[in-house]
Amino acid sequence: MIKVLIVDDQELIRLGVKSLLEAASSLEVTCYLASSGEEALAQHKELSPDIIFLDVNMPGIGGVETARKILQAATATKVIVLSVLDDGPIPAHLVQMGVSGFICKDTGVGQLVVAIQTVLAGDFYLSDKVAQNIALKNLGVIGGNPFSLLSNREASVLHLTLQGHAIKTIAELLKVTEKTVVTYRYRVFKKLDVHNDIELMHLAIKYNYTDWKAGA
Repeated sequence: MIKVLIVDDQELIRLGVKSLLEAASSLEVTCYLASSGEEALAQHKELSPDIIFLDVNMPGIGGVETARKILQAATATKVIVLSVLDDGPIPAHLVQMGVSGFICKDTGVGQLVVAIQTVLAGDFYLSDKVAQNIALKNLGVIGGNPFSLLSNREASVLHLTLQGHAIKTIAELLKVTEKTVVTYRYRVFKKLDVHNDIELMHLAIKYNYTDWKAGA
């Protein structure tokens, strides 16, 4: 029996993926549900699931930071990101971080099943569109997005900043000092060539980076 943890802040998505997987005749799964990154980390520790389907855009610490913490735990759990995002810096960030797969939310049950089977076999799985966009970016065919310059931790701080969290709250969510958050914010501002949160938001809107904080 394959243990699958489905992490998404939208109940409809959680229950929908659960229903699809449990109805798939080629899989024997037990599904567990989590609505936040914090809840996912607790269930990961308690349940040791084989697979985690993880949304990117969630309140709290968010999907990127959740993935980082799960991967740092160095367990056998495979993380598959399930998101509406198929382009931009986030898929590439997560692939570089070490997730086992990245698929789009508009996928069918067949691709969900194949993704599970593929990563449990020790291989990597990407939706076709995600794979194409990452390949084009690496070849330099598409590019120029300044957000791709950010490290994983810088991206986590940016995510929480765009959600409107204060430095103190970000420090609490990421379990670091406020001074560390200030340092990461400085690096983000420098890499993106912005000087305040207003300029940061304008740049995020320009590159559709606000999609990351808006319910994917």
